[in-house]
Amino acid sequence: MENSVVIDADVFIKHWRAQNKRGTLLTQLDQQYERLCVSAVAKYEVFVGVAEKDRDEWEMLFNRVTVLAFDDATIETARSVYRQLKRENKMIDISDILIASTAMANDLPLATFNRDHFERIRGLRLV
Repeated sequence: MENSVVIDADVFIKHWRAQNKRGTLLTQLDQQYERLCVSAVAKYEVFVGVAEKDRDEWEMLFNRVTVLAFDDATIETARSVYRQLKRENKMIDISDILIASTAMANDLPLATFNRDHFERIRGLRLV
């Protein structure tokens, strides 16, 4: 079993919407990794769209994962990533830069369905 992975918001959302939760990427990651993590930014992205009636269920889901803070190391990594993408004219959403930078600053791979954007970032390991 591998140690830790950072999970993007889209993985949580697809899991939430799935009829068969056992077949989702989130469930597979839970079986493969000892520790599931989420960037504070990705958690924010999810909770912006959560209906009040579903909030408690989402809280229970996120209580099972480690929320990684947006700290100084992440800020410095995000600064580098932003500059790289801008220089190469491959810019992506700032929230994606912040999520990727959280994974990179913690030396962890990122699980996402949005590979097109995240593959632009040099040094980011994707699941």
